[in-house]
Amino acid sequence: MSSAPRRRVAFLTVVVVVAVVQPALGGVRAGTTTESAGIGDVGTTVGGAVERHPSSAGATADALRTVRADAVHERGLTGSGVAVGVIGTGFDAHGSLEPHVSGQRQVGEAPGSTAHDTAVAEVVSETAPDSDLYLASIGRTPTPAEYAAAVEWLAARGVDVIVDSGSYFPSVAGDERRITAAAERATGQGVVFVTSAGNYANRHWAGEGTADGWVAFAEDDAANVLADGRPVRGRVTVRLRWRTAADYDLYLYRRLPNGPDRVVAKSTGDGTGPGLSVEGVDVAVPRGRYYVAVYADDVAESRSDPGRVQVFASQHELEHTTAHGSMVAPATSERVLAVGAVTDGERTTYSSLSRTGTVDLTAPADARTRSDPHFAGTSAAAPYVAGTAALVEAAGRNPSPARIEAILERTADRDDTVDALAAVEAAAASEAAPSTDGPTAARPDRSPASADGDPRTVADTGDDTAEAGTDAVTSTTERSEGTNAVDRTARNVTRTDGRSTGDSDRDAGDRTDRSTERNRDTDADRSRGRDRPGSDNSTRQNTGPRRDGATGRER
Repeated sequence: MSSAPRRRVAFLTVVVVVAVVQPALGGVRAGTTTESAGIGDVGTTVGGAVERHPSSAGATADALRTVRADAVHERGLTGSGVAVGVIGTGFDAHGSLEPHVSGQRQVGEAPGSTAHDTAVAEVVSETAPDSDLYLASIGRTPTPAEYAAAVEWLAARGVDVIVDSGSYFPSVAGDERRITAAAERATGQGVVFVTSAGNYANRHWAGEGTADGWVAFAEDDAANVLADGRPVRGRVTVRLRWRTAADYDLYLYRRLPNGPDRVVAKSTGDGTGPGLSVEGVDVAVPRGRYYVAVYADDVAESRSDPGRVQVFASQHELEHTTAHGSMVAPATSERVLAVGAVTDGERTTYSSLSRTGTVDLTAPADARTRSDPHFAGTSAAAPYVAGTAALVEAAGRNPSPARIEAILERTADRDDTVDALAAVEAAAASEAAPSTDGPTAARPDRSPASADGDPRTVADTGDDTAEAGTDAVTSTTERSEGTNAVDRTARNVTRTDGRSTGDSDRDAGDRTDRSTERNRDTDADRSRGRDRPGSDNSTRQNTGPRRDGATGRER
């Protein structure tokens, strides 16, 4: 073949290749290169660029249709220009999540698993696909100072929304208030703070205490069985809370079929008032059947007002339960959005409630993300609300956190399930109307981050008797290396991610906990008679707390 025909063949080949490839380059904005455009850059026409994460992709598509986020995306609103912070034990920022992440920071211990909170971030990225994500890792047992540092770092990044799908079970009363205060400070800086209500409606009991002896969880039943009487192994975390001058002790017993029940863990510190008192047990147990018991020592002050007692078993269902009051920090604050879980329009039986039996909003309980195909519970519900808040932020005129919360709650359906389309329409409609926020509700300016990326300050509070969720003014101190002086003695906090109730027993043997308050035993002599087989006291004789006529019935 002559050189001329060869040149013609080569020319035609080039023309064909260009014709085929050219349409694939159409999503890049004019005036940019493929290197400078960046994945997720959006031109003047929304949707003209490569999508970061299609809203209809993945197994969240049904849930997105339920909250009508897909309809918002079809109108070209995808959260562009809004930053969302995610707090969790740890994250895997690679794969489908990577294009969304604008910053990441590790505070505290390294995580053992990243699936849960990576899934939270995935749900946010699909609900508000063009929002920017900032990820703050705190490990499973953060101190209050570490939690505050994570919140402050996110606020310093200028995030508009923070979502935390974890619940916290401190063994020191003041630590719960410090965690709540950190979330409330974020709202004071103009951030919408969203958290899961928790999966503890079936893992919580509340009722009247007693002046002396064993607390009755039901008539003639002073033992609360874990996991419906099924064998349990691995980590068991239990918290006992009350607010009177009574002195209660917490016991974890193992049921032994051929002998007296045995105390395997206890917390018997001097927990007398004022304010909130907490006893806690964090222990790894061998396979067996276990139950919780609460004992009131003969204290004169307790006889007049034994008060209300709460018991939380963070990882296992209880035999006797109370749904009302089953939320913990930070969901207990009035200044954060506590999100419950619904399935087919009905609240799930495990979804926690406030003491009045409410939550702020609900959202679908199922996500089944790439990082966690079984992701479910209030942990999955919260990021749908956080992503919707980002869409409202993008649609409105720089609304305050209180205004965004009001819009979300006002436009929710009759089951309190968030409605993204109705919320965005309400925010857009109010854009042309005069502001009703007033000068005190305006979003305060947020200072940019320091050059080295560290948060400038971390705040703490000093009054351990304050109620969680109050609006008390807190002091701010400079953060030094590690923790500040106020928090050097603070205990680590057991953080439980709000998984659905079906996951608790399955995962118990694989979880670890570095809590320094594993099993306080500051007054062992006082309780020795309740620990040893063959002992005797006013309630029972060597068989544990009285159950069903002391028969030791198991379910």
